[in-house]
Amino acid sequence: MREMLAFEKICNEKQNLKSIEDKEGIFILDEQGKIVFANKKAKEIYRIRGEIRKLLGKKKVVVRRGNKEIIIYPIMDGNELRFHFGIIRSLDEIIKMREYVNFAHQKVKLFKQNIAHYFFNPIIIAKGYLDLLMDKNLSPEDKIKVEKIKTAIERIEAVVRNIVINGEICE
Repeated sequence: MREMLAFEKICNEKQNLKSIEDKEGIFILDEQGKIVFANKKAKEIYRIRGEIRKLLGKKKVVVRRGNKEIIIYPIMDGNELRFHFGIIRSLDEIIKMREYVNFAHQKVKLFKQNIAHYFFNPIIIAKGYLDLLMDKNLSPEDKIKVEKIKTAIERIEAVVRNIVINGEICE
């Protein structure tokens, strides 16, 4: 494992390391928490290294500072802690996505409320008039026709209810 990670080489030769990916801050801390490597995006680690050192151990550490998230992974060799690998990410994109999801959710909620209002009110009114019509002396043929109209309206009502409650177009 030592050969694979080449940690000793990094420490002993003080190589000039750089990361290929520049979107996230990447850093390496030795077992005591001293900075071995940090790319340009990870320069914040220098300001908070004392705070971070106190949190280091054999478990993953997640720290949030403002709009940044710092994740530090302990790298073990058997049961022995060798060093820590860390990533600093900006949460700006995640915050924007959450805001968009909340906005979309509010739009859907408003859409459902409008559907409920603009469809249920006329449906209830139509059903009320049909009930009043059924109380009159209708011929058996007319009663069958009014019942069919009422059944059709109840089906429409079921579809609207499913749209509002489940977001599905079905009865």
